[in-house]
This record gives sequence, structure tokens and C-alpha cells, in this order.
Amino acid sequence: MTTNLKIARAYTVLMAASVAGHALSLFKEMLGASYFGVSAKMDAFYAAMTIPNLVNSVLLSPFVIIFVPILVKYRSKDPAQASRIISSVSNVILCGLGAAAVVSFFFPGALIALASPGLDAGTAADAAKMLRILSAAIVFTGAANILTGVINAYEHFLLPAVSGMFITLCTIFFMLFFTQRVGVFVLGWGLLAGTALQALFLWPCAKKQGFSYTPVFDVDHPEIRKALNMALIFLLITVISGLNMAANRFMASWLPEGSIAALAYADKLVQVPLVIFSGAIATSIYPFLSAQAAENKLDEIRATVSLSMRMSGFIFIPLAGAMMVLARPAIELLFQRGAFDPAATALTASVFIFYSLQLFSTAPVAVMQRLLFAYQDFSAILKIIVVSLTLTLALNFAFIKLMSPPACGIALATSLGGFAAALMYFYAVKRRLGSLHGLAILASFARVTALAAVSSLTVRLAHNQLYAIVPPTVPGFAAALALASAAGAAVFIALAAFFRLQEFTKVQHLTMTKLKPLLNWWRPAV
Repeated sequence: MTTNLKIARAYTVLMAASVAGHALSLFKEMLGASYFGVSAKMDAFYAAMTIPNLVNSVLLSPFVIIFVPILVKYRSKDPAQASRIISSVSNVILCGLGAAAVVSFFFPGALIALASPGLDAGTAADAAKMLRILSAAIVFTGAANILTGVINAYEHFLLPAVSGMFITLCTIFFMLFFTQRVGVFVLGWGLLAGTALQALFLWPCAKKQGFSYTPVFDVDHPEIRKALNMALIFLLITVISGLNMAANRFMASWLPEGSIAALAYADKLVQVPLVIFSGAIATSIYPFLSAQAAENKLDEIRATVSLSMRMSGFIFIPLAGAMMVLARPAIELLFQRGAFDPAATALTASVFIFYSLQLFSTAPVAVMQRLLFAYQDFSAILKIIVVSLTLTLALNFAFIKLMSPPACGIALATSLGGFAAALMYFYAVKRRLGSLHGLAILASFARVTALAAVSSLTVRLAHNQLYAIVPPTVPGFAAALALASAAGAAVFIALAAFFRLQEFTKVQHLTMTKLKPLLNWWRPAV
């Protein structure tokens, strides 16, 4: 089997694992919504989750981005040295995570009061109890992420990809069998058990690849000292970036009951297309961008960045339109049962509409930020993140007073902060490269927006007609959503082909390039 066929086969397996993982996770969210709805109990859970999420994001991001490449560098020429370096770094990170876990266990009330001061006394007490349960999960999550990075460095991806299902399965198990006994705290116990099983599952996998753990703290190693300089800068960037979500939860704690939960539900749904399609763009663009930056090929970099932004618009603008049009029926279909009542649907759908605007800026920001990282322009990245965070906070204060429900103000402020960040990144990249084909990008966005408006109208009309004739059952409503979405996609594709949009031609070419090796793989040998 050729290398291309091996890659195609691995790509197929990983995509299948990703789809299965998302489907299982969606079922978990649906089950949790039916048990707990958009309530103070769920506010307590998500308020407690803010602490471990921020800690793990800050301490683990430098490992994945900076230290895993060191393992890749040494794994062939000196495996023992590679294991020693990664063991040293892992021990430092795990000590930091352990310290955070101890503080979370013994002082959960103080941390909740700091992170979500607007919660009422009962909700704050539940959040503190939840954080105490989650404290050990901080260490297990860190261990699992470190082991995932190590295994990926040895070019094995399937087992780490499916290992996240332990968390989902454990959470589902605890909800099904222990909800009546311990209530919403099943979510904490499920997460704790899942992260522990994930780490235990990945440990022998990492050893099998050749990783040998040693309890050392060799921070004076030249490679570690060299990487730490970059890690500290990256750590600062990660801390400030992580404050965005923490700030949203902080402000939402002052809003009516259920606001934190509604923001969390909506954000999780928006993240699904962002992960899937941003990943596809990253896969096709980043390798070219990295090579061009290394050789300082400015003309090619300009063309690559311009193309990536136009491709992002081609994918995300019509997708955002369809998601906003179908927000209410989609939330109703997925979540409205049990404790998740029509009022919860209305609140979550409203938040979801404004969160969907993030789709316009997230992928371009990721591409341009990666380019600035390639040039090690950390100063520009820090300035953009600080300004974007400050603007988002200011807009939060304004919009939660002007909008109803006020949680929509937080969602809109987050999306507008993303827009502002995209503009600032564009300016920073343009200043470095001299030109970014701005008029071509703007013209592309205008054309795609016009076509997306037609396709979104098609989705709305089709869904209204289908909703009136399908059986009033879950399969019937699901069919109406699927057929309406398909009708909108068909109209958009037909219009893009009719007007010969360059982005459509590019997508068509990339699709055929991906499908050709897969078809050759599945074709029987003659």
C-alpha cells in the first residue's frame, strides 16, 4: 500500500472516530438537558468547570505546541534522551496541575466566589461542591493530554482520538444510574471517572510506542531551557486568551438563573462546525503556510492567506446563515424534553443565533495567528489579544443592559470581539507582508454573502413547508431539518457553480483530490 493510500485510510478511520465521538457527545448533552435543563444546577456545574478548564488550558498548551516537537526531533536519534526530556517537562506540568488540584479541593468556595461572584448562595455552594469533585480530574486530564501528545508524536492518532469517549460514556453511565441519588453532581463524578480511565488507557499505549517515563526534573537540559523562553511567552498569550471564557462566565453569574447553562449549550453546538471545518482548512493550508514562511516566500504567503480567508468565508458564511435560521427548531429537536422546557429552548436558541456569528472570524483568525507565530511576532499577538479581550468586556457591560435576554449580549459581544480580532490580525499580517489582496477578499465575501442570503431564505421557506406536513414526531422533525438544510446547500452550490465562484472551483478540486485515493483504496484489486 502506497503512502498516499495509508494516509487516506488513516484519514477515513479518524474521521469515522470523530463523527462517532461527536454523535456520542451530542447524546450526552441531550440526556443532560433532559435531566437538568437550563437551571441553577447546570449553572453551578459550568461555573465549577471554569476553573479546571482554565488551568488545563494554561499549563498544557505550551506542552503540545512547544515540547512535543522536541520529542519528534529526538525520538529516532536518541529515544532515551527524548523520554528524559518529556518526562522532565511532564513532571513540572503535573506538579503545577497537582498544586491547582489541591487548592481547588481545599478552597473551592473562595475560587467560585472569585470566578463567579454573582451566583446566589445555594448555586455557589453547589458549584463549590462540584469543583471539589472535579479537582482530581485536573491532574487526570493533564496526564491524558500529555500522553496524547506523546503518542501523536510517534504518529499514532486513532487511540488518543477515541480515548475521549471514556469521559462521555462514564458521564452517560452516571446520569442513567445515579442521577436520582446525587443529582447534578453525576456530571462531576462522570467526568472524574472518565478522565481517570482515559489516562489509564493511554499509559500502556505510550509505553508501547517507546516512551519510558522517569521521575526526573532535568529543567537545565539545553533543549528545555531553550524551549522555556518561548513557553513563557506562549503561556502569557494562553492565559490572556483563556480569560475570555472566564470573563463571560464571571459576568453571566450576575444574570438570571440558567444564563450560564444556556451560553454553554449554545457554545458547544457552535463549536461542532468550527472544529470540523476549521480542521479541514487547517489541514489544507497550514503545511503550505509553514513551508512558505520558513523560506520567506512573501508572494506565496500572500496568496495562501488570501485563499484561506476566502475559503473560510465560502464555508462559514452560508453555514452561519443556515444555523441562525434553524436555531429554534434545532434546539427544540435536540434538547426540548424533560427538564429542558420551551423557555429553555427560547433562551438557548436566542444565544445560539448570536454565538453563530463567531463562524465568520474564527478560521481566518486561526490562520493569521499561526502565520504570526511562524514569524515569532509575539508582541503583535499579545496586543491583539489584550485589545480584543478589553473590547469584549466593554461590549459585555453594554449589551447585557441593552439586550433581552441579557445572555444574548454576552454572545454578541464575544462574536464582535472575534470580528475585531480578525481585523487587527489582518492589519498586522498586512503590515508584515505589504499586501493581502484585501479587495479580492472583500469582493469574495460580498458575493458569498449574497448567495448565502438566498440559500438561507430557501432553508427558511423549505423548513416552514416541511414542518407543516411531516408527522409531529422526532424523526419527522429531524427529516424536516435535514431536508431543509439539504435544499439550502443545493441552492448555494448551484448558484456558486452558475456564477463560477473561484472558491467553489477550489473546493471541487480539493474534494476530488481527497476522494480519488479513497476510491482507489476501496476498489477491488484486479
